[in-house]
Amino acid sequence: MRHFLPDQASLNEIFGAYITKGLRFEVKPEPYFGGYALKVLFAEGSNASPLLPLPAAEMQTPEAAQQWLEQLRDTKLAMITRGMLG
Repeated sequence: MRHFLPDQASLNEIFGAYITKGLRFEVKPEPYFGGYALKVLFAEGSNASPLLPLPAAEMQTPEAAQQWLEQLRDTKLAMITRGMLG
């Protein structure tokens, strides 16, 4: 089953406010989630790198993938970065 994974341009568009504050994002295969995950990379030297799932069921179309990424941004990412990015 084909699913859509974000490219760097999509990540920049969706997570731009976080990227300008120094966070980096990578899409990587992640067997634990049974597919792919979005790896959040904090500042240089940080050993914290949360993984956010990119389930194939939520990534069936480019629009669905964008909606899922926006949901991750607005819920999970907002929660783990609260207070960190001032």
